[in-house]
Amino acid sequence: MSALPAPPHTLLLATDLRGRCDRATDRARQLARQWQAQLHVVHVLPPGNESWPTLPLDLEPASPSADAAYAMQQLRREFVDDDAVQLHVIEGTPADAILELAVTIGCDLIVLGSDDEPPVGRLGRVLESLLRRSPISLLAVRKRPRSAYAQVLVGTDFTTESRYGLEAAVAWLPTARLTLMHVLDVAYQSLWLDAPHVDPLLAMEHDTMQAFLADTPLPADASTRLQTQLEHGHAERVLREVAIASGVDLIVISAFRRGLAFHILVGGTVRRIVPTAPCDVLLVRAPA
Repeated sequence: MSALPAPPHTLLLATDLRGRCDRATDRARQLARQWQAQLHVVHVLPPGNESWPTLPLDLEPASPSADAAYAMQQLRREFVDDDAVQLHVIEGTPADAILELAVTIGCDLIVLGSDDEPPVGRLGRVLESLLRRSPISLLAVRKRPRSAYAQVLVGTDFTTESRYGLEAAVAWLPTARLTLMHVLDVAYQSLWLDAPHVDPLLAMEHDTMQAFLADTPLPADASTRLQTQLEHGHAERVLREVAIASGVDLIVISAFRRGLAFHILVGGTVRRIVPTAPCDVLLVRAPA
């Protein structure tokens, strides 16, 4: 059996120093402890007087050096009890600067907050840009962490990248209960899913799911915490409904880090799932 993907050893938390980033900060700390990973934290100062303020109460525009000093002061206060955390305050277009730093430090996972609404404002635009462009796995945090992830929903379309996502979920979250779910979005569903068609279609999907699992090199004990589920409908809607009904605290999806196929996928399914998910979403970037 081939080795499962190792948990991330270097995390990069991106923060705009606003209150909504507290949940991502707490989750990044929890994962860094769980994985014994190095945690880096970055705050990006956009060029010019753009609306990513570090001094929201200041009536006069601050100088770049004053902004940088204030941001570093805030980060040091936040992480005063953790000398191992590496702090960065840099200038640039936020998504570009985050990606450049992530590559420079050899980051395995970027962590940032996710609003409860569709992507609006600067934080939403940064997340959307990273979902499209990041060659590195990405965790969008929505809920306040109370403990390690316990109930995880892993989406699959039976592709190689979704197999990698399942392997990563098993390896990275060794105590979580996992549900591997395939959502079939059937065109002209009312025609295909009538009585004569629905049973053969479900049987075919079930066989495909079992074959997919049989071809996925998982440790023997993974079966004790892994179940499967088949659903029909639009992926983002079904994932949301199942996550709410089952108390899921993390949805795992995956994509290749390459060209056109990645942009087609991220331009559609992933970018619809993240803003509508009721919980955290982990986009696992499969190696090309």
